[in-house]
Amino acid sequence: MFSVWTQHLKDAEDIQNFKNTINSAKPVLDRLAQILKTKEMSLERSENDLSVYDNANWSYRQAHMNGYRSCLEKVQTILNLDQKDN
Repeated sequence: MFSVWTQHLKDAEDIQNFKNTINSAKPVLDRLAQILKTKEMSLERSENDLSVYDNANWSYRQAHMNGYRSCLEKVQTILNLDQKDN
């Protein structure tokens, strides 16, 4: 689990209690990760459509999509409780 989950806590007991709460919610967090993966796959399919270039502002749209993809990846990384900080 990444420390970002508990960095707002100072007391060791509070940290452990919060970790236990997060671990008990793992099925919900796993489902959320699946939903976000579906969103990411949908995003990739929409970018493969050549009609996106018909819009004169396609470069701004692409920049927006890149930012959205980056955010999805970061959230999915945090949701993976099996990973740790390096």
